[in-house]
Amino acid sequence: MATKAEPLPGPTPPEGSPEIPQVYLPGGSPTSGAYTPRVYGAARIQFADRRRGLEETRRVAFIAAISPTGRTLDWDAARPTDVVPEQLLTQPPAHAEYLPLPQAATQVVTFTRWARAFDRWIARTQRVELLTKQDPSESVTLGPKRGGVSVELVAIAWELGT
Repeated sequence: MATKAEPLPGPTPPEGSPEIPQVYLPGGSPTSGAYTPRVYGAARIQFADRRRGLEETRRVAFIAAISPTGRTLDWDAARPTDVVPEQLLTQPPAHAEYLPLPQAATQVVTFTRWARAFDRWIARTQRVELLTKQDPSESVTLGPKRGGVSVELVAIAWELGT
């Protein structure tokens, strides 16, 4: 009796929807493993507080692991990365095997949900801390200004050797 087995790693990336961007993270070594699918999210965040004289824009990027089923993505467990969208590659930097991309990760509906969750997560978690003028030992924590989160890119990112 045959059971449905997990796909084996292959020499080419698994096919996904053309509406879902797929990119490669720079770095890694072909001797260090296979390409692992991740979700990459990048955003610009504006912080502003007229009263405190704050006007700051920050760029952030994070990489999140995809659950084996592909149905869930935990942005709280994402790790920050210094790789900005302009540094992402459209072609693999080295020849290596590919780990399977969960079927759910190839569906536009699922991917759109992850992108929206990234936007909300950034707005909820990104903060700037300012010292108060009255008491420099105290600080005030501020979130992004209203409408101050601009998602630059959410994509499937292939990471080599992790």
